[in-house]
Amino acid sequence: MLTSEDTREPYLRDGLVWRSRRPWSEAVQELLTHIQAQGFDAVPAAAGFTGQWERVSFVEGRVAEIETDAEMQSEPVLVSAAVLLRRLHDYTAAIAADWAGRVWQLPPRVPFETICHGDFAPYNVVLRDGVVAGIIDFETAHPAPRSWDLAYALYRWAPLSQHAAAPLADIDAQIARARRFLDAYGLANRERAAIVDAVTERLRSLLDFMKQQADAGSTKYSDDLLEGDGRLYEADIAYLARHREALLVGLLRR
Repeated sequence: MLTSEDTREPYLRDGLVWRSRRPWSEAVQELLTHIQAQGFDAVPAAAGFTGQWERVSFVEGRVAEIETDAEMQSEPVLVSAAVLLRRLHDYTAAIAADWAGRVWQLPPRVPFETICHGDFAPYNVVLRDGVVAGIIDFETAHPAPRSWDLAYALYRWAPLSQHAAAPLADIDAQIARARRFLDAYGLANRERAAIVDAVTERLRSLLDFMKQQADAGSTKYSDDLLEGDGRLYEADIAYLARHREALLVGLLRR
C-alpha cells in the first residue's frame, strides 16, 4: 500500500523509481525497452505499471547542478554528455517515423530523424567516475529532428544563458563549450548554423507550451510562470539575439 509520503513523486521504492501514470507513459516504457534491447544500458529499464503508477529502474550515479558543481562543469563531463546523446539518437533513429503517431507529452516535429529526449540537461544525467554514465527522466521524449534536442542541450550545457553563474557566465566561454559539445556529438559544420536559431525556436516553443498548460489548468506551469521562468526564457531569447553573429562563427569546427 502506498503512503501519503509516497505521493511526492517521482520517488524511489524497492529499487524502482515510481511516478504517476500519464497518457504518454506507455510510449516512454516502450521506448526504454527498445533502447535497452539495442544494448544501450545508460537509460532506465522499463518496469511496467502498478495501477496508476509507472515504474522504471534506478540509474546509479551522482546527480549535480551545473551552476554549483565543478565536476559537472568539467570538459570530460561535457564531452561524455554529447557522446551519450549521439548514441541515444542513433539507437532511436530507425523507429522515429513509425512511432510519431503514439501519444507523447510534447508534440512530434518533422522531420522525424530520431526520438529526442526532450530535456537533455545536466539535471537529467548521472555521473560515475567523472563522466556522464546515465540519462534519466524520459517524460518529454518525442520524435523530432536531432537539432531540436541539440538546441536545448546547448542551452543547458554551454549554457547559452545570460543567467549563468561564473565560471560559465562569459559568452566566449559559452560558445567554446557549445562548439566542444557539437564536436563531440559529431555534427557537421554545414548543419551548425541552423542550431543557433533552433535554440531560440526551442525556447519560444517551451514558453508557448508552458502558457498552454497553465491555461489548461496546470498548477505546476502556472507556478513556474508566476515564479519568473517565462521572463527568464524571454531574457535569454534576447541574449541569443544579441550574440547571434558571434555564435554563428564560434560554433564552427576549428
